[in-house]
Amino acid sequence: MKIAFKLIQLMAVALLSTSSFAQTYVVPSRGDTLVGRIDYVTTDSGETLLSIAQRFNIGVNAIEGANPGLDPVNPLPPDMHIVVPRQHILPSLPHDGIVINLPEMRMYYYPSSSHGVVMTYPIGIGKVGKTIPLTRTAVLRKVEHPVWIPPEDIRAFDKETMGIDLPKVMPAGPDNPLGPYAIYLRLPTYLIHSTIFPDSIGRRASFGCIRMNESDIKDFFPLIQAKTNVIIVDMPNKIGWQGNTLYLESHDPLEERSQESYAGFSGVADTIANTANTSVFVDWQLVHDLTESRDGLPHEIGFRIQ
Repeated sequence: MKIAFKLIQLMAVALLSTSSFAQTYVVPSRGDTLVGRIDYVTTDSGETLLSIAQRFNIGVNAIEGANPGLDPVNPLPPDMHIVVPRQHILPSLPHDGIVINLPEMRMYYYPSSSHGVVMTYPIGIGKVGKTIPLTRTAVLRKVEHPVWIPPEDIRAFDKETMGIDLPKVMPAGPDNPLGPYAIYLRLPTYLIHSTIFPDSIGRRASFGCIRMNESDIKDFFPLIQAKTNVIIVDMPNKIGWQGNTLYLESHDPLEERSQESYAGFSGVADTIANTANTSVFVDWQLVHDLTESRDGLPHEIGFRIQ
């Protein structure tokens, strides 16, 4: 077992050293689900939260949540300490294929050829009223340098808001919003694709498709095959373990689903009860505070009682 685990570690290191994956981790053992770490940077003159997010390949939603009160596009003063959120609780789902967590605006990929490794990427998602359905589906096909056929609602939107008459068929090229890579799902009209709008990563900006940074999908694309499982979930609050310590990671819920019971404190309490399945001390006041002021960072909220 030690030899197998060491091989997995070496494989993860190799992936990190030969690709531009933002974050690649060995899946923790023994039921642990916390991966990564929280980093800190000191700003240079003229930097913004958005430029830092793009430098570290994280979504603008994540860096805004971790650094509340700062505008993402205004220049920051030099020598300011900024939190770079690169720690995550893995969603409580099977480690199989692609998992898309909409409130987190993050995708997790468990490659079938590399058991024990998870790759994770920031994404852009659909604006309010244009959210991709919550469902289980699969990859249908993938296309390099795709042609785009703009749906009628997008053509109408661009005409009304910007006075632009989109063509009925847009060839591949630098103006094609799909960018150079498109992964088609078994959900008609919904894709995972690159984008020519990198500022939209970590935002609700699309008409339903899942957007990825081009540097991410360039390396992700060759790994994906037809029939790869895809699950799309609405999981604003994630609970997980590291050793005997219990963690909560809380994100802003989707606006159109923010009144659902599972999105608030009572839903988190139910999730903790279902997750803990053992004697555990929980700081309920902290849990309440975290579900009221969501920063998207994993926080210690309790521990197993031995």
